[in-house]
Amino acid sequence: ADNALRLTNDLSQSGSAFLTDAISLNNQASFSTRFDFRITNPQGISDGDGQGADGIVFVVQTVANTAGGAGGGIGYQGLANSVGIEFDTWNNGSWDDNDGNHVGIDLSGNIDSVVQTSVSPRMNNGDVWTAWVDYNGATDLLEVRLSDAGIRSVSALLSYNVDLETVLGSPNAFVGFTSGTG
Repeated sequence: ADNALRLTNDLSQSGSAFLTDAISLNNQASFSTRFDFRITNPQGISDGDGQGADGIVFVVQTVANTAGGAGGGIGYQGLANSVGIEFDTWNNGSWDDNDGNHVGIDLSGNIDSVVQTSVSPRMNNGDVWTAWVDYNGATDLLEVRLSDAGIRSVSALLSYNVDLETVLGSPNAFVGFTSGTG
């Protein structure tokens, strides 16, 4: 049987789930994670490429369990001392580069991504998507890969140099997910 974690189940919600034990980023620690997600039953109004909002965010932060803003905030907005990888299914205008289906790297609770790229097909199509997030503590390189076929690509979809300890303000971090619906 599949184990599933549901972060939201209706309109105008935000939700989150985090590990209860912190991970240490001391001594230039690195990490790599792989997870599957599926966004089903899109509801509400439509943007230019379909119905359903707003997505999920993989988050590394200094608080054990909290959620930020609903809707376009994707449960991440306002979470200071954090890094987020957003899988965004709604066009929120200029801060999304007018793109309703993209992946972005976010810092300090700001959902205006420092880097982002479009994805096709739509991530809220009910399919299972696989994501890989890799961080090299020695080089500060954060990489994101995404596939709707479960196959890890050699090259990253997105990459960004960021010192996680500096952004977090602490060597200890909680890892989890946030979501928001509009």
